[in-house]
Amino acid sequence: MSKDFDNENEKLNNQTGKAEIGVPGDKESKEFVFMREQIKSRPINKSKLAKNTLFSALSAVIFGLVACVTFFLLAPVVSGYLEKDEKTEEVAPLVVFPEETIEEEMRPEDMLITSEPDIDWSEIEALSEEEIAKAISSIEFTVADYQKLFKSMTSIARDAEKCLVKVRGVKTDTDWFDNMFEESGEVPGLIVADNGVNMFILTYASLLSNADDLYVTFPNDISVRAYMHAKDPLTDLCIVTVPRLGVNEATRRSVEVANLGISNSSMLSGSLVIAIGSPMGTYDSLNIGLVTQLGKKIKVSDHNYKRLSTDIYGSSKATGVLVNLKGEVIGVISTRFTESDTENLINAIGISELKKTIEDMINGQDLVYLGINGANVPEEAVYQNNAPKGAFVLSLDMDSPAMNGGIQAGDIIVDVGGKSIPDYATLVETIREMNTETETEIIACRMSQDGYKRISFSIKPTVLQ
Repeated sequence: MSKDFDNENEKLNNQTGKAEIGVPGDKESKEFVFMREQIKSRPINKSKLAKNTLFSALSAVIFGLVACVTFFLLAPVVSGYLEKDEKTEEVAPLVVFPEETIEEEMRPEDMLITSEPDIDWSEIEALSEEEIAKAISSIEFTVADYQKLFKSMTSIARDAEKCLVKVRGVKTDTDWFDNMFEESGEVPGLIVADNGVNMFILTYASLLSNADDLYVTFPNDISVRAYMHAKDPLTDLCIVTVPRLGVNEATRRSVEVANLGISNSSMLSGSLVIAIGSPMGTYDSLNIGLVTQLGKKIKVSDHNYKRLSTDIYGSSKATGVLVNLKGEVIGVISTRFTESDTENLINAIGISELKKTIEDMINGQDLVYLGINGANVPEEAVYQNNAPKGAFVLSLDMDSPAMNGGIQAGDIIVDVGGKSIPDYATLVETIREMNTETETEIIACRMSQDGYKRISFSIKPTVLQ
């Protein structure tokens, strides 16, 4: 058969004119022939396949059992740590400002005299009027004394600035060419509390409303990430928090918690005050002046905030705080309630009435909203018109819970949830304690032809948004 194949191959080569296939010059190459190979699939070993399948199934079962046992053993431990963290957060100390007392009020002698002078009054009494007049006329107030006085007040301001930080809001955006860029703005912040876990900083909400990220820069120029904690839309104030773990010891020592003073004392009128923060529109500016008006109510619903007016000329975009000559914060500068004819004079929200709102924001309490702007019932109306004592409703916010509940301007609220309301301040305190989940009975007296009649309302307050 091999010879026949060779003969056929030789004939084919002669017909096509091609050389024999083989190695040139090798006569034995004619003996080689191509072999036709066919690749066949390897036969399936059913026994081995069954063993592999059984091994994979057993491995999966064992892995599942190990995972279950591990989860069963570690679940209580992990749960315990999580519960411990939750309990730690729950028992974080609340921030409560001390109640104001008469002894804490700022007296004129406290601002000007640091120690009692050693005076022999018997010698003064022995002097004649002419000698006394001559002694007084010999007293001169020189430029050096004037400079010393202002240097002393500047020193007070610089010490008070230790409770101020810069709060910076950063917003990331893209331009027309899809290039990324950042916008940022700075505003003063007042450190009002430190509960050992977080530092709480009071600042302005609207100036940070568009920010994607917040940062706080301390007096030593160290910046730390901050977080929005709570807002009060009525005053445009907010609380920003900085975790203490993110602040090193040196930075913590560079600041102090603000000493909040008293703003509702009659002795404050005519007193010297210092505006710090950004009263002139730029950070780290300050100015000195007098309190020109005290106790004028700010028209804000459900609150009795008072405005402090000064003769300090500042920016129409002023921010910061007012401090007295003790370095105590007595007001937060605000342009929201500035009158049109005094828009460049520094005004502030009195700290006395603002403390409770700051407390509620720090402690995560809901700001209750009823929508009543009121005042005390005038004594003349009580005696002449036989009006009851209570909270007189001056106006109501549109679509507020109070308006929708039926209360009208001119009503006198005398009872809320069984608690007697003798004045507007008591109503404000009671509104803070109202439950936003249930309706509360409010009793008001309304003038009629037969005198004042008691009317009962069932009103459910809402959370201020």
